[in-house]
Amino acid sequence: MCVELVFRVNVDWHRSRMWGRNPRAEVWANLAGIRGDYTNGTVSGCGYDKESAAVDLALKDNPLMQTLMMWPKLNVNTGYSGQVTRVVNKLDYGYELCFGGMGMSEFLQFMRGNGFAVEEMHGDMFDGYTFRRDMPESFVKLVA
Repeated sequence: MCVELVFRVNVDWHRSRMWGRNPRAEVWANLAGIRGDYTNGTVSGCGYDKESAAVDLALKDNPLMQTLMMWPKLNVNTGYSGQVTRVVNKLDYGYELCFGGMGMSEFLQFMRGNGFAVEEMHGDMFDGYTFRRDMPESFVKLVA
């Protein structure tokens, strides 16, 4: 039994007199009617990639993403000598996302490496991403 897992990420940019444009990331996660979650994150400042930092904050708090990070079949290898990808940190019980400030390309590559279909949308004051994958029963059992 496969169930579709979808993460929708919307990043709206707001003007700030001091910091220029600041992102607010909103994440909607849905496991095909079994569970749905909403989280958000916002950052300000300068000198780093604010978009990835806001998305990282929003995804770290998302229960379905946390479950994905604990899933034993998660692919965290880069393909280079078995090294773990830079977007996650190893914990006692699984992994934790940690790509804030690195840029979205690192995270997009990580999601593609785990079998997610990735859609990107970009505008002047908006960025959007959709990640879709049919998850096996071993993942669904962790959620249900």
